[in-house]
Amino acid sequence: MGVLVSLSVLCLVLGVSVAQDLVPGRCPEFVPMVDFEIPPYLGKWYEIARFTTEDQMGQTCNYAEYSDNGDGTVGVHNAGLEADGNFTEIFGYVEPSEVNGALILHLDGVPVAGDYNVLATDYTTYTSVFSCVNLLGYHVEQAWVLAREPSISQEVLDTAYSAYTQWGINDNNFQRTPQENCVYL
Repeated sequence: MGVLVSLSVLCLVLGVSVAQDLVPGRCPEFVPMVDFEIPPYLGKWYEIARFTTEDQMGQTCNYAEYSDNGDGTVGVHNAGLEADGNFTEIFGYVEPSEVNGALILHLDGVPVAGDYNVLATDYTTYTSVFSCVNLLGYHVEQAWVLAREPSISQEVLDTAYSAYTQWGINDNNFQRTPQENCVYL
């Protein structure tokens, strides 16, 4: 029992230190995109907006690249610029789960797997990604709007946000990711 309590406290501390907010109650109920397919999702995506997280404070020019690892998993390369202008990146992979559109994210150096839920995508302009963890009567949400280009129209952004609001996820928590004057490696 002591190990379980210690693990729960560790998860709570990790969640608070990395995530946007600790919100009372459980994660909102949602269903990932039921007809999600991995092959057309591969390639480069630019971060348009995100829920603020401590580990991404001040970052700009963020992007993600997804590649076929050839073993049923998808390679992940997330990169961007820190507030001080230094390049930052992390690698990992996602694997499918038993629920279509719900992927399991493994990042190098991160001791626990996370969830990567594709709520909606048209594969060519935008994708809406959501992650939520329940912690001792609270929950921690993370969300991203990614696009194939560094900017999108307000109409496409509104479509991306609607993937959250339909499940009661507050789109006011989004912060736009600066993508101006970026040099992408």
